[in-house]
Amino acid sequence: MKHKRRRYFINKAFQAEFILKFCGLVILGSALFGILLYLFSKNALTTSFENSRLVIKSTADYIFPGLISGGLLVAVITALSATIVVVLMTHRIAGPMYRFEKYIREVGSGKLYSDLKIRKKDQFQNMVEALNKMTDDLKLGLVEVNDVSGKLDKLIGELSDSSSREILLREDIKRIVSELKKDKQNLTRALEYFKIKY
Repeated sequence: MKHKRRRYFINKAFQAEFILKFCGLVILGSALFGILLYLFSKNALTTSFENSRLVIKSTADYIFPGLISGGLLVAVITALSATIVVVLMTHRIAGPMYRFEKYIREVGSGKLYSDLKIRKKDQFQNMVEALNKMTDDLKLGLVEVNDVSGKLDKLIGELSDSSSREILLREDIKRIVSELKKDKQNLTRALEYFKIKY
């Protein structure tokens, strides 16, 4: 099933900042081009007919009005086009970041049962794999802890049943102690997977 994102502004602050910086760069580039064109054409002369008279002007003065109006028009069109392109590009970044935040909160609250999924064309596919592997590894460690806990419950139950009969054979005691030691080692090994710094 294909996931279609309905909202393009997912992280408005991030996307707006990206758009403003990109449009600022476009406007700066357009202004720089106009200034350089004006400076390079300052030493050239252009002739034209205005109101049936031959007029000789510097090329810079001749193109200046067209440069301003054309430059503004191009800057506005380019900024609008850039905005659309940037919104389409950034939602492929902002969308996964939103999903990562939500997923990390779920894992932090102990929910290890869901897999992280993003759209195939979104960025950060390798991050999805890494987060899903992390969750799977956490699940394995917790499954082992749960198994040992279950075995300990069983042994405690056997001890409770035997103590109610008040007859424990040496073999029973040795077997239970041996199993308890083994389960304690398994529990310690499973818990060593989790590194906690105080």
